[in-house]
Amino acid sequence: MMASRGPLTWMGEAREKKILDICDEHIKRVVKTVAGMNKAVQAFCDINMKKMEEGFKEAFRSERDADVIKRSILEELSKGIFHPINRDEIIRLTMTADEIAANAKAAARKLKYIDVKKLPTDLKATMRTYGTAVLEISIRTHETFVALEKDPKSAIALAQEVEKLEEKIDDLRSEQLTPGLFKWYKKVKDIGQSLLLKEITENMETIADLCEDVSDIIRSIAISYS
Repeated sequence: MMASRGPLTWMGEAREKKILDICDEHIKRVVKTVAGMNKAVQAFCDINMKKMEEGFKEAFRSERDADVIKRSILEELSKGIFHPINRDEIIRLTMTADEIAANAKAAARKLKYIDVKKLPTDLKATMRTYGTAVLEISIRTHETFVALEKDPKSAIALAQEVEKLEEKIDDLRSEQLTPGLFKWYKKVKDIGQSLLLKEITENMETIADLCEDVSDIIRSIAISYS
């Protein structure tokens, strides 16, 4: 029987605890990548190209670090006996979280090719809010993972908060960001810039969706073993 008598006794062995610790480091780097992206977004809206480049470099370094840690997790999982269900859950968790970092780096990189001076003040304000919200949901996702080992019930509650944050971000996109983008597209009449900004905002939207996916995996683990 796999049900635990306490907080994740299925991860009680030293090697399994080691994997959880590595996963924690991986998600920390993922959050740092999103933080770098948000720094780039805020600087972009301030028309501070130097700081925007700093944000991109932070996102780039953190995404690269996350990728290295991802490989170490997969290597660790390939060693010795490990329950296949547990292995599959950790792999799904790791690969999904890694996509968050990839999208954050991509968004930060693409900002360099947008002429921010063409963007209206209201659209920049919305992008600021959107970037901050995306960072917030990534931080909360990490908090959900941290709670998993200590208090599965708390992790379940935090996962629900992540879900609510994703819904708010989705509302922000539908009610403010998308209408603002379409208004700008019509005005600027620059297909290249329009497509690029669309890709940037889609990268950011994907981050929020993936955070919800990661929290769903964590909630599934918490429910199974609490």
